[in-house]
Amino acid sequence: MTAAVEDRAWTLPAAAGVAALETTGLIAALAITGPRAAPYAIALLATKYPFCLAMLARRHGAYLVIWLWEFTALGAALLKPGLALSTRFLEFVAAGLCCALLFASAPLFPPARLPQ
Repeated sequence: MTAAVEDRAWTLPAAAGVAALETTGLIAALAITGPRAAPYAIALLATKYPFCLAMLARRHGAYLVIWLWEFTALGAALLKPGLALSTRFLEFVAAGLCCALLFASAPLFPPARLPQ
């Protein structure tokens, strides 16, 4: 690894941590104030944790899934009707921070190679 990449080594664990904390906060909010369908939403949100762990192992697929998940969270924070302004702001900040960390951690992944 080059010196510039070694300087960014902390960004991948930070991105995984922010993504996991964001999910934990959403699960807690749903558990406290959620509707009757909250257990299904909680189960769906819990599927993000294995991708956070796989991303720490530098799995390209997990990295891309977390990107997709965070872009979806940004869209929901901006466009979901009836969402409180404080909730909208917190979700936007968490997803935006995670996206920034994901972008900074991209050089840490080995290059993808096509089969011969």
